[in-house]
Amino acid sequence: MEKMSQAQIAIVAGTGIADLFNVKQFEEFNTSYGPSSLGRLRIGSRDVIILLRHGIGYTIPPHRINYRANIFSLKESGVKSIFASSAVGSMRRSMKPGDLVLVDQVVDFTKGRSQTYFDGESGKVVFTDVTNPYSDHLRHVILKATKKLHVKMHQKGTYLCTEGPRFETAGEIRLFRKLGCDVVGMTGCPEVFLARELGMDYASIAIVTNWAAGIAQKVTHEEVLEMMREKGPIAKLIIEEAISSIGEK
Repeated sequence: MEKMSQAQIAIVAGTGIADLFNVKQFEEFNTSYGPSSLGRLRIGSRDVIILLRHGIGYTIPPHRINYRANIFSLKESGVKSIFASSAVGSMRRSMKPGDLVLVDQVVDFTKGRSQTYFDGESGKVVFTDVTNPYSDHLRHVILKATKKLHVKMHQKGTYLCTEGPRFETAGEIRLFRKLGCDVVGMTGCPEVFLARELGMDYASIAIVTNWAAGIAQKVTHEEVLEMMREKGPIAKLIIEEAISSIGEK
C-alpha cells in the first residue's frame, strides 16, 4: 500500500514481543528508502500502528534491518510517539535477567548502517541534537504505567548498541562497562536517532534476557527467547497501559 490511514502512536516490536499483539494482517508501505510492513491494532481508545522490527516471521537480522524505511513509514503514517521494545544483555549485577530497564541514554558502536536522513543530498547540512535521545514525556508515561500495574522497572540505564548479529566478546563487554554502559543490544541504533531527526517522541523498554559475555560463560539465542517468553507479556501490558493513559488526556 502507498499510505496507511493516520495514527499518532506506534509500537516497534522487537524480539519476543511481536507475536503477542496477535496482528493478523500487515501491509507493505513503500517509502523512498525502501518498503516497510505495517499493521494496525486498537488499544483503549487509540488506533495504533505496529511495526515488526525483524520483519514478519522474524526473518531480518539486526544488521540488515532497513531502519530508515521503518521510521520514515511511521512518520508518513502520522505517528508522533513511538513505544519500542528490545532484548538486551546485562553488564551490571544490579540488572539481572528478567529485569526491565527504561533506558535513558545510548552509545552507538554500530559500523555499517545508514545512520541519518540528512546525508547532504538535499544540498543542506543538518545537525540534530541528541543530548537526551529518549523522550522524557514517554518515559514518564511508561513509569506511570508500571506503578499502576505494580511492575518493577529500572528507571534509567545506558544502552550500548553493537552491529551484530554475533554476540559480543568478553573483552568488548569489559570495555563497554568501563564506558559506563549498563545493557547491550543490537537494534537501538540508529532507530532512536532517526526518530529524533523526524521529530517523533521515542522511548524504549529493554528486557534483560541474559548476562553479557564474560559475566556468563556462554551466551545463546535460546536463552534470550526463553526469557522473552516469560517477560514479553509483561512488557506488552506496560506498553498497552501507557498507550491507554495517553488516550485519557
